Amino acid sequence: MLGGMEPGQPRSTPPESLGDARLRALMEAIVSVSSELDLAIVLERLVTAACQLTGARYGAIGVLGENGALREFVSRGIDPPTRQAIGALPRGHGLLGHLVDVPHALRLHDLATHPAAVGFPPHHPRMRSFLGLPVRASGEVYANLYLTDKQGADGVVLDFTPGDEETVIALAAAAGVAVDHARTYRLARQHERWLEAAAASTAALTGELPLDRAVEAVVAWARDITGATIGALYTHAADLPEDGPGVALRGAEPVLAIGDGAALDRPGPTWLLAVPLRSGDRWIGALLLGWPYDGAATSPLVELAMVAGFAEKLALALDVAAAQADRARLAVLEERERIARDLHDMVIQRLFAIGLSVQAIAQDDVRADVARRLDVAVDELDETIKDIRSAIFRLGRSSSDGLGFRHQIDAEVVQARVPLGFLPRLRTDGVTAVVPRDLGEDAVAVVREALANTARHAHATSAIVRISVGDELVVEIQDDGIGLPSEVVRRSGLANMEARAVRSGGSLRLEAAPRGGTVLTWRVPLGGPTPQ
Repeated sequence: MLGGMEPGQPRSTPPESLGDARLRALMEAIVSVSSELDLAIVLERLVTAACQLTGARYGAIGVLGENGALREFVSRGIDPPTRQAIGALPRGHGLLGHLVDVPHALRLHDLATHPAAVGFPPHHPRMRSFLGLPVRASGEVYANLYLTDKQGADGVVLDFTPGDEETVIALAAAAGVAVDHARTYRLARQHERWLEAAAASTAALTGELPLDRAVEAVVAWARDITGATIGALYTHAADLPEDGPGVALRGAEPVLAIGDGAALDRPGPTWLLAVPLRSGDRWIGALLLGWPYDGAATSPLVELAMVAGFAEKLALALDVAAAQADRARLAVLEERERIARDLHDMVIQRLFAIGLSVQAIAQDDVRADVARRLDVAVDELDETIKDIRSAIFRLGRSSSDGLGFRHQIDAEVVQARVPLGFLPRLRTDGVTAVVPRDLGEDAVAVVREALANTARHAHATSAIVRISVGDELVVEIQDDGIGLPSEVVRRSGLANMEARAVRSGGSLRLEAAPRGGTVLTWRVPLGGPTPQ
């Protein structure tokens, strides 16, 4: 017999030592912290486990952002009414800031006696003993863990022991791995959500939705991902605010800072995320998101690199949407051009021919009453032609230029009928409504001068004016007159036409027509002067 035990009698389990109990509690805490992928839950469990393992009454973890400022702050032990009475979250100053600057474990008998201590804000509970240490993730300090007021019997505040420090260091090491996993998961999930928002935004902006509703949807998706409470999407530079946010919205990269929220109808300090939308060097639009500012330095949880990626895709979607709108507008203009061209080339020409025939009949030896009726018919034809020309004018007018370029050319052709003795034909190819005002004015002047020269020198019986709009604006006037003299002297008229072409990077050419007569060709690039 050993130890006085009878054979077959079960042995009793030896009592668990204090060290074993702490080790088991530590392992349970590590499992609890490591089994979660939601970063907020990981941080909350870490603070709770640290308080339970050390007997701390209060605990907190401060996640570090840029420049060592606190980006998140999770606390335990302070009830909601007290937290509300305290007000803004800590900014990382004082003893909390000291741990940021010196990321090593720190134990204090009374934290108020430390040189870095700056006191507590109103309504904050008094705290004495202190244990703080960094939490590292991927080899870098990710956050600082703060524990205060180790509880003894009857509520007596005790000092944290070296054993407490070793236990929390072990917990923080395991928590660092859990934090790294949770952070990676959160970043991956955020990246996925930004990709989904980019795809949805592209579909909305390039689909059948009206632009205002598509813009509202884009802002709603961006707010949902970032947690912003307000937002706006600008598609015209003239609508941008002129203050600080406006400067950032015209910039090159997303900027997150505290600014005046007046641009979002929330005057006063506001967390603002300004996201310029650019296609290369060209400004396409801008997205502005806002969060309430409560006086704390903790910023919204926004990954600027992901926002920049979303901005690239959103800018491309806006660019495509604008191109689609331009194509739709050009399709309408082309159809209006076709109708105007058909009215001029087919209807008006036929009416002119009928009018001339009727006038010729009226000059024959007919009864006086018949002659009067024929004159009335000619007058009615003239009125009909005027009505059709008015319709052509309305079809061809440009919202930005007022009087349409094609209508001005048409007017010059009609006015040349008297000095020429015949009505020149007019042919157009391309959408004349896209011709810039200054080039259009030059082209009208060229047509006027060329037809005047034809009337003075060519002795022609017919002429045709051709207007072609593509990469270039080409004006061609051809007649069937006597042709070019042996030596062409470019007097004021031709010199002026050539000067108008050259200053816009174009040229003027005058040559004999294949079957007799003259061809004048004036051309300029629509993109502006050609670089030299």
